[in-house]
Amino acid sequence: MKKKISMALVFIMLLTFMAGCSNKKEKAKITNEETVTLKVVVPDGIPALTMAKIIKENKSIDKNIALDFSIEKTPDTLASKVLSKEADIAIVPSNLAAQAYNKGLDYKLSATSSWGSFFLISEENIGDLNNLKGKEITTIGKSLTPDIILRYILKQQGLEPDKNVNLNYLNGATELAPNFISGKAKIAAVPEPMLSTILQKKPNTNLVISLNEQWKKLTSSKYGYPQSSLIIKGEVASKHKDFVDKFLKEYEESIKWANANPEDLGKYAEELKLSVNKSVLKEALKRANMNFVSNEEAKGDYDKYFKVLMDSDPKTIGGKLPDENLYFKK
Repeated sequence: MKKKISMALVFIMLLTFMAGCSNKKEKAKITNEETVTLKVVVPDGIPALTMAKIIKENKSIDKNIALDFSIEKTPDTLASKVLSKEADIAIVPSNLAAQAYNKGLDYKLSATSSWGSFFLISEENIGDLNNLKGKEITTIGKSLTPDIILRYILKQQGLEPDKNVNLNYLNGATELAPNFISGKAKIAAVPEPMLSTILQKKPNTNLVISLNEQWKKLTSSKYGYPQSSLIIKGEVASKHKDFVDKFLKEYEESIKWANANPEDLGKYAEELKLSVNKSVLKEALKRANMNFVSNEEAKGDYDKYFKVLMDSDPKTIGGKLPDENLYFKK
């Protein structure tokens, strides 16, 4: 009898031990899920403004996922973190999304965060674009998207860049505003929020055209050209689909909040040390064109945008038009 009781006790202890091991494994599994950290990379400027609420408030979107934010001050460091696959989520120039995809990197274009925010400005009243013939336009970023868009618009107007319209490229964006304000540059293509800074210091400046509005007319686009896009690693999208769905909703709300709350946004920008002049932010937001648009709604605009870049310089999108697999599908 005692032998049977002893055997029963051993059996119970063995079951308890095995259950304990199983519980430890489950706890370890839960712990691992709780420690998943995703790297979110955004460039300084308008893209960072679209994400400012999420970065600053850093509230939990998913209890098992932590977000590590990085604000990049130069295009090179941004591109490096995407092309090296260090970024799990990033806001990038839309053509970089195509480049990464065509290099075989597992990123999905998940939404548009901002549309064209470049403007052609002048000291004099230009009026019709045909009056640009024989003039010089000072700009930045040769062969980059704003340059390609400007050249496309000029050509559609019957003007030939580098022939009857001279394009003068400065080395960096920081040179653009001082050159125009000082009068050294008479006509310039500038982005927001730089434009609002110029208007504050030189209020008699004439707005010739919005490149985005002109693009919409020429291409029959709904929103214009997608200046920056949100990309997410395909692996993240497939493994953490619920999180991605929640994150996209939070990001859409972040952009809506930013547009509606310029003063609070200015405080966040200051605390995050963004290179955005707080004093001009309210005016800049009127033209910054921050607008979350889903892939389903923006697909036609992307097709037109990529086609123009492909025709102009295939290298800007990685050598070929991206196919449907570039886009995140819910």
